[in-house]
Amino acid sequence: MTENSDIHVIETKLDYIQTDIKEIKKRLNENYVTNAEFEPVKKIVYGLVTIVLTSVSIALIALIITNK
Repeated sequence: MTENSDIHVIETKLDYIQTDIKEIKKRLNENYVTNAEFEPVKKIVYGLVTIVLTSVSIALIALIITNK
């Protein structure tokens, strides 16, 4: 009797675990961005930051050169 009840408890716990895993997978797919989806955004942002920093650097160099 104990073995049967133990097996039943294990099966019940496995069912709960499987349900939890399905819920976690669903949340991950709905709420989070994958690396492949994020890559274009990252490239655009890095490009814009590079342009801004280059512009600031060139402006500072121009100020230094014109003051001499």
